[in-house]
Amino acid sequence: MKQFFVDLTMRSFLVFILVILSLTAFKNARAVEVKDLYLARVVVASQSITDRNAAFKDALDIVLVKVSGQKGILQNPIIKQQRARYKSFVNNFRYERKNQQNLLVVSFDEAKINQLFVGANLPIWGSLRPQIVIWMVEERQLTREIVSANSQSPLNSVIKTVEDNRGLPFIMPMMDLTDNNQISTSEVWGRFIQPIIRASLRYQPEAIVVIRMSDNSLLLDQHLMPKEACLTNCENVVALDWSFLSMANADVIPHLGERVYGKDKHALLASTLSKISDMVANRYAVTTDTKQDFIIDVANVDSLFQYVEITNFLSQLSSVKAVKLVKANGNTRRFSLSLLGSEQAFLSALKLNKSLKRYVDPLDPASMQGTPLFHWESL
Repeated sequence: MKQFFVDLTMRSFLVFILVILSLTAFKNARAVEVKDLYLARVVVASQSITDRNAAFKDALDIVLVKVSGQKGILQNPIIKQQRARYKSFVNNFRYERKNQQNLLVVSFDEAKINQLFVGANLPIWGSLRPQIVIWMVEERQLTREIVSANSQSPLNSVIKTVEDNRGLPFIMPMMDLTDNNQISTSEVWGRFIQPIIRASLRYQPEAIVVIRMSDNSLLLDQHLMPKEACLTNCENVVALDWSFLSMANADVIPHLGERVYGKDKHALLASTLSKISDMVANRYAVTTDTKQDFIIDVANVDSLFQYVEITNFLSQLSSVKAVKLVKANGNTRRFSLSLLGSEQAFLSALKLNKSLKRYVDPLDPASMQGTPLFHWESL
């Protein structure tokens, strides 16, 4: 009986430590500044005008989706109309040769793209974006393997392509000695939350995605029929399912995505990552048709230089249209922000940046009410 209570106490202590670590990981989660949001690379058959113009259209679509975070943006009537003027958005272009393919690299005018979004009341997603660690296990018959950053799996190329085209920074585990001591393939396959969070801490992600791909145990019975008993479309089928866990809510059940089936595992993975990108963008992208003022206080402004730093920082956020100083009291400055979108979208975006941290008194729940108070940490 005594040993039982010792074991129970130890398990409770370990759970407590894990919760503290997961909260610390969220506080230290780093956003990644995604570069080249207004640039796209498209495969071209030749350098002819016809092929180049077709590539311009494809490249513009990639940039529109990347800047908004939403694939559905291409169905907007105003966007459809303006896509016909694709040449007017092009800044410059060049050709590249990579992996035995000819690429057209197109750079688009940032101001014109943003103005198009504002005119259409569509979401704009800034360059500071949440980092997502992907734990993916590929099952091939009787073997299961975690796809790592160092593996030669073609699936890594699929992830890189989606990352480039959607502007969402994915990171794959290294599966070095540290990772192998933290987690096993069976724990990832079983989607055990605690080991997955523990192994993810070193990557400081904003969120975790677990993907399982299988040509065996995740398939339906009809997919596993012998070839002679198969009626139609049931040869070489693979299955994929996924789950999503935000580090902001690491103590809750992960969001479970759908299970999908198909013959092309690369297409299944690309489609899944695209859906996940849409889901993440819904949380952080800024809706331009909701304009409002929001008041914040910054407590530790000790110099004119810091004031200028803070003003510039706020002005450069994609969720902020204008910044105005309305009050100065000691070292505290009160700013009125004209937001493009909701207060929640603005606060979610700030969580991705370490420069401006909201102060919350853990002993005073009322500190979450009223005017938000922030502390500035120099860039």
